Amino acid sequence: MKNGIADKLGASLIPVIVHWIIRFLHATMRLTYVNFDGYRRMLDNGGHIILAFWHGRLMMMPYSYPGKGITILVSQSKDGDLVANTVRRFGIESVRGSSTRGWFGGIKGLLKSVQSGRDVAITPDGPKGPKMKAQMGVIQIARTTGLPIIPMSFGASKKKVFSSWDSFIMPYPFSKGVFICGEPIRVSSSAAPGEMEEARARLEDALNRLTAEADSFFLGRSAPSAT
Repeated sequence: MKNGIADKLGASLIPVIVHWIIRFLHATMRLTYVNFDGYRRMLDNGGHIILAFWHGRLMMMPYSYPGKGITILVSQSKDGDLVANTVRRFGIESVRGSSTRGWFGGIKGLLKSVQSGRDVAITPDGPKGPKMKAQMGVIQIARTTGLPIIPMSFGASKKKVFSSWDSFIMPYPFSKGVFICGEPIRVSSSAAPGEMEEARARLEDALNRLTAEADSFFLGRSAPSAT
């Protein structure tokens, strides 16, 4: 009984704590945004997108999105509960599902969000990897909706890299951070399996390149100008 109460208390408190940690990190960091002009124009002009980033770069991603409303696909697990309850405090909705559990329900939820005029966000290597290997689900969603996939990554000058399957990173307070946006990847509604695989490989390559650029961004640099 006591363990059950403690578990429930922890489940309700941890997202609040994580939310305030992220807000504190954001308040103390100096952020640079690279290649964001076209991305912002697309959203400002009423366009909708699928935002894609690696699972290990999730923590600061609420600050990569300048649009009006976004829904993220989150796994049906305890870790997924934490993510969903944390991002909700940033005004980000979530639908539950993954490649291993509840995928069909997750797809339906994302399509419903798109139909209601929201953007969507996906970690193509989630929820359990392999790390930095894009799965086909995001390509299937792009093919169905016609929305462009926007690859995104984040890096920090000083950070903690956890020994988790995704090498999850947490920037240190008062460090410098960078978001790097890639070029849109579009998937035709008539794309054949070979074309879908080519798009999947392009997304994976783009995300890995952006992540390498983000991780090396501050090496040998003087303090960048925030934008």
